[in-house]
Amino acid sequence: MLIVPSSSSLKLAKSVAEISGSTLSDVERKRFPDGEMYVRILSETLNMDVAVLGNTRTDSDILEMLLLLNAAREGGAKRVIAVIPYFGYARQHMRYKDGEPVSSRVITQALDNSSDEIICVEIHDEQTLSFSSKPFRNLSAERSMTDHFMNHVPDYVLSPDDGGYDRAKKLAESIGTRAAYIFKKRIDPKTVEMKLPDIDFSGRTILLVDDIISTGGTIIKAIKLLRQAGASRISVAAVHGVFARDSDRIISSEVDELAVCDTIDGPYSTISIAGTIAGSLER
Repeated sequence: MLIVPSSSSLKLAKSVAEISGSTLSDVERKRFPDGEMYVRILSETLNMDVAVLGNTRTDSDILEMLLLLNAAREGGAKRVIAVIPYFGYARQHMRYKDGEPVSSRVITQALDNSSDEIICVEIHDEQTLSFSSKPFRNLSAERSMTDHFMNHVPDYVLSPDDGGYDRAKKLAESIGTRAAYIFKKRIDPKTVEMKLPDIDFSGRTILLVDDIISTGGTIIKAIKLLRQAGASRISVAAVHGVFARDSDRIISSEVDELAVCDTIDGPYSTISIAGTIAGSLER
């Protein structure tokens, strides 16, 4: 297996290659004077199984992935796998207003053109999986989360809303503790009311867990509620740390620990998903 890293996932690609015993390709990258992107896979791809690993978080990330996948295909690869740790644009998996595109379908169909299979990690909405004509696997980060928190088990694993309760419950069961969720009610387009469950959080250790932290507004409100309720230690974890508007700086200043998976590289990406991805490539 040849691992070809996108610039969005260099560290993770290296870890996946080391764990799986695969070859990590070098990639030449540059920008032309007019701003156009150039990429070149520097390893031989003829008759190889090739996994191109990178995110679709930004417009530039998407273009780089498509160019690398096409380069592998044009280079005669036997099989091309698009490995996308963080599948950006997955929140636009349906048309909410007239005139909008279904963004995740557009990206999925573009990926289909040069890949034989797509692998992602905890995509925001599984509706996107149905947009592909190729095998599309959605990996769970549960094992990685469990390994990280097994040695410092909180009194409660808490989801910031009922939609994420299943994730919190599975993690709680894996590490041997209890789960609950915060009640969230939208009052109007700009106002959300949050209420803690009927639990005595005084002196308790809490792990708040979510799939994605972007602006962090919901998480920050949850932290404030738990502090007011007397929680002694609060940790925050997520699969994908997008951290828009420097929300990681704000959140980290309010909690005892902030940890996210390394699907997106960053200072708080301390939960490794590399083993899970490596295992999926061996199938």
